[in-house]
Amino acid sequence: MRTVIGVVGSRREARLRLMHELGTRLADKGYNVALVFRDEREAVQGSKVFLTADVLKTSTFVMVNSRLSLDDIKSLVPGKWCLVLVEGHRTVPHVVAATSRTDVNEVGPKSIAVVPLSDEVQNLATSWTSKVVDFDGAAKAIQEVIVEDIMKLLALENCSRCGFSSCRDLAEAIAKGEEGPTKCVERREGVKLVVDGELVPLNQFASKVFVQVVRGLLSILKGVPKTPKKVSLEVDLY
Repeated sequence: MRTVIGVVGSRREARLRLMHELGTRLADKGYNVALVFRDEREAVQGSKVFLTADVLKTSTFVMVNSRLSLDDIKSLVPGKWCLVLVEGHRTVPHVVAATSRTDVNEVGPKSIAVVPLSDEVQNLATSWTSKVVDFDGAAKAIQEVIVEDIMKLLALENCSRCGFSSCRDLAEAIAKGEEGPTKCVERREGVKLVVDGELVPLNQFASKVFVQVVRGLLSILKGVPKTPKKVSLEVDLY
């Protein structure tokens, strides 16, 4: 259970500075934060991809010298909801460490915040986009993405039966690892998906898709009741 945010920009020094600033601020607010970045030796060692995972607050530091996907990172981060800041990852919502016109020009739909690191870039970026913020503003933008990710897993009934006054309050508690998505009393878990021993939270749409696919497959099998109520399925992908 994690939210992945990219940190991009043309200068590596600026990217790492922004990752450190954001990671520290959010960890101080109680969030579980992991930083994932490329090691400079990648350029020397050839085709191998070096990634470092630095899990703040838990003093965990791991270096690997083989290809590592974001899905593999889950074994390095806490079991509770975790924010993963990934250097140079543009395909997910990302924050821009802006040090040049090039950085500003590349701001796109997935850019959630732009942090200018000089007065010159500040003036340029402000005339280009409304996403210009300081470090604290970027941290707030990331918090919003985390809460939005979690809200997709909740029933959004604002029933207060979970003990929180609103679904957003519960989402914020989940974001900090104080609660889990199953705390939502009205949440319908028609499908429980476990991958390699880890529970994968599904939103309502994904659950419905799983149910429809399984119903369709069962309908063409002989010896299966016409209206089954509960099905257990274990699949070995190897």
